[in-house]
Amino acid sequence: MSRWRWLELGVLGILTAGSMAVFVRVPGYMDAEYYYATAIQLSDGHGFQEPFLWNYLDDPASLPHPSHLYWMPMASVVAAAGLKMLGSGFRSAQLPFVILGAGLPALTAWVALHLKATPRQSFLSGLLAAFPGFYLPFLVTTDAFAAFAWIGTLAFVSAAAAFRGRGWFWWLVAGLAAGAAHLARADGILILFPLGVMAALSPRRRFMAIVLLAAGYAMVIAPWMARNLALSGSLLAAGGARTLWLTRYDELFTYPPTLLNPARWASEGWGAILAARAEALGSNLTTLAVVVGSVVLGPFMLVGAWRKRREPLVAGSVAYLLLLLAVMTLAFPFSSSRGGLFHSATGVLPILWALATIGVHRVLEWVSTRRKWDPERAWRLFAPALLAIVIGISIWVAWDRVIAGWPSAPRWEASDSQQRAVSDALLLLDASPGVVAVNDPPGFHLASGLPCIVMPFGDLSTLRRVTDRFHVEWVILDANYPAPLSGVYQDPESVPWLALRGQIDDSQGRPVYLLQALTQSAGGTP
Repeated sequence: MSRWRWLELGVLGILTAGSMAVFVRVPGYMDAEYYYATAIQLSDGHGFQEPFLWNYLDDPASLPHPSHLYWMPMASVVAAAGLKMLGSGFRSAQLPFVILGAGLPALTAWVALHLKATPRQSFLSGLLAAFPGFYLPFLVTTDAFAAFAWIGTLAFVSAAAAFRGRGWFWWLVAGLAAGAAHLARADGILILFPLGVMAALSPRRRFMAIVLLAAGYAMVIAPWMARNLALSGSLLAAGGARTLWLTRYDELFTYPPTLLNPARWASEGWGAILAARAEALGSNLTTLAVVVGSVVLGPFMLVGAWRKRREPLVAGSVAYLLLLLAVMTLAFPFSSSRGGLFHSATGVLPILWALATIGVHRVLEWVSTRRKWDPERAWRLFAPALLAIVIGISIWVAWDRVIAGWPSAPRWEASDSQQRAVSDALLLLDASPGVVAVNDPPGFHLASGLPCIVMPFGDLSTLRRVTDRFHVEWVILDANYPAPLSGVYQDPESVPWLALRGQIDDSQGRPVYLLQALTQSAGGTP
């Protein structure tokens, strides 16, 4: 492509990512809040620690607690770098992600050229990346989306270059990228497997290819695994394997975590187990078609992938997607339905956008020979129409997920606003409330600065055990309460050891109860 085309894609990426970032003024949801909150800990010199608990999978003993024993640290490190360079505040933490998101159009066009797309096809792929549909707001908040897109894409491009004989060095680069992918997401380790197959099938010196790939991966991930081993006796996320035994998503917050075990999982019966995975398969296929494929691009991505099926870059990327689909359906069906597949598909998203434009060209070629169309005229009509649809979807997502309600109550800030309202109400009741049990510990900590733990999934006896163990003094019960506590939410004054001290309404008019735990530490009776 000409220099002007590259400049246009760069400027457009800055405009779209920057414009979206203007309206994304807070993290927006718990994952992004977690990465931002732990980035603050890092930038303040506290290291990998968190003054809150959002799950009990590693059977924590107290607060503060070692951080990133479930989620991986890459997003927090990137956000902390922004805080270190630019000072405190969400905008400082957000900026590196905005820059990464703004660079995706150029990255995508570059990938398309690697796939031997024409300059105009490559330029169109970059335009599609500038309007990424359902991903638009997530690329510019403190989450791993944009970073994972860069890392995953560079991993497969490097491995493809090595496979084509462009130098052994690229196997090492691919391994380094695979390690970085694992640091970005726990399921980023899946990228290593198709890369390993590519190395094993390499037409030149396969053993050396495997060694270099493994060495690059180990160079990045070994220090983190050593840290995990020292803290928890496990190389990978402590307690993460327990999520294999979930029978519903809310059990992610089970206490004690030993309740999550194979025997209990099997007791659900094969009918329920298979039904959950069938439902997850339907949900995941819908995500691939509607979300990853931006509604209209999916068929063209498939055509482009078939057209370029002999390209190592495409074969490796498709293998990763299929492996991801299988793992998210069979092993982690509940996590996938809450965004796992949506998150991890970004590792090959620029490659898919590049394939979409190749697919568009192939479809127009095929139709033109049968309908006697002029291929050039068909491209000039169809390509802008397709881009217009993608732009429309992106604008709708930006409005529906983020901007609606602006400026007084934008939808993206609903959770943040509620956490701040609850924090203000609690501090009026108690200037030193101690540890608080809430539904969204990272968000509540950001709003209040208080230590907090997540509401456990369980009945009143479970809640009581948690309040005793972690010296909880206040319980915040909102409309997203654990199902076994429905009776408490309906009658918040029915529990002798919980005293209703205050109440506010959330944005939908539903009550949020501020309950004081009458423990010995709070001055009441056990």
